[in-house]
Amino acid sequence: MKSPILVKFGLIAGLIGWTALGAIPITQAAEEMPQCIKEWAAQGYFMEFNGHKIFVHASGPEGKEGVLVVHGYPGSSWDFAGVVGPVSEKTRIVVPDMLGFGQSDTPLKGTFKNNFSLLKQADLYEAVAANERLETVILVAHDMGQTVGLELMARQEEGKLPFRIKHAILLNGSTLVDMVQLTPGQQKSLKMPDEALAKAAPPEEWHKDIAPSYGSKMQSSKDKLNMALDCQVAQIYANDGGKVMSNIVRYLLERKEFYDRWVGTFTNFSSAPMTVIWGKDDPVAVEPMADRVKAWRPETDLYKLDGIGHWPSIEAPDFIAEAILHRLPSE
Repeated sequence: MKSPILVKFGLIAGLIGWTALGAIPITQAAEEMPQCIKEWAAQGYFMEFNGHKIFVHASGPEGKEGVLVVHGYPGSSWDFAGVVGPVSEKTRIVVPDMLGFGQSDTPLKGTFKNNFSLLKQADLYEAVAANERLETVILVAHDMGQTVGLELMARQEEGKLPFRIKHAILLNGSTLVDMVQLTPGQQKSLKMPDEALAKAAPPEEWHKDIAPSYGSKMQSSKDKLNMALDCQVAQIYANDGGKVMSNIVRYLLERKEFYDRWVGTFTNFSSAPMTVIWGKDDPVAVEPMADRVKAWRPETDLYKLDGIGHWPSIEAPDFIAEAILHRLPSE
């Protein structure tokens, strides 16, 4: 990366159940990680949240304003590796791994609600923003993280968010769960017990399930596609994450439980502008979802990307970076 990562030591310790930690050894053996993950993991730091270590990748100049990124499922902070370089030249950009993902801790006991509820993941992002001393952010949210982002946006509308979202950029995601086209792996996971598995699914199953979600541009380059899949699957397996992916996928059921709250935020969010960027080739979070959001909230800026599927930050990182930079204060 072009900007160094600054390791935190004890900043604002004890606030809302977390403390900041120094550089903690990553529990996944380094020799088992592909180079992309070795480099990414080495550039971050850890903080503690509710008794768990949370990995945070933060780069760019420190300040009260920055970019806060919420990744998706079964992705991780690494999904934005191609975005942070150009953005960090202008502002702080902060990309944590949610609990159960990537280099963050994976609780292996308890239910989805105990550990991975989207509401609890939103609490985690509040803690990360406080650790980074961010007061105003551009919020970027993708996939499962789209709904975590909408929860943060709802809290802002209620006057309960401890920082201010000045612009929300939402990428492909199926908060409109009535329109989602689930992958075979997601359908299988929803039929499994709501607890950690004794053994994770083999890597080839994840490759097979994720690969079709990429768009035609990525499909035309098998080397690029396989590299991205290798990096994503390595993050799934980090810290036993593969054992809880079938547990975490219950976020799809929680979306139904809080459908009115989160879907309502698409139309009710009035405290900041909102931009929607959508890969048109997405077979899961299908293009008509973006059209529905635009119809409900006509003032939303909508960009549709040809040849791009479910992972715009991996498939079109330059476009995502430029969209963020365009929304920074002019110098």
